Amino acid sequence: MPSSTSAPDQGRSSRYIVRAAADSHALGAFIDSLGAQPAIRLVDTIGPAGGPPHTVVVETDHDTAEQLKRRTLNQLTIEPDQPLSLFD
Repeated sequence: MPSSTSAPDQGRSSRYIVRAAADSHALGAFIDSLGAQPAIRLVDTIGPAGGPPHTVVVETDHDTAEQLKRRTLNQLTIEPDQPLSLFD
């Protein structure tokens, strides 16, 4: 019988928003490293036309996202992508 906890499904991929916490070069380095990280798939980049992105959307599992948070030492903000709502 499945448990009814609020913990994310550990093996299931979800989308995460990734932004540089302070140094925009950290986000560029993260994007450049994605080819070497098969567990993380780039979904979209967000930023001004002709300029570097300020935000990326990636798809990965919960454990990989948590490892990434620890590994980036607060250089990147990584949070689950939440659906938008008119009344939130």
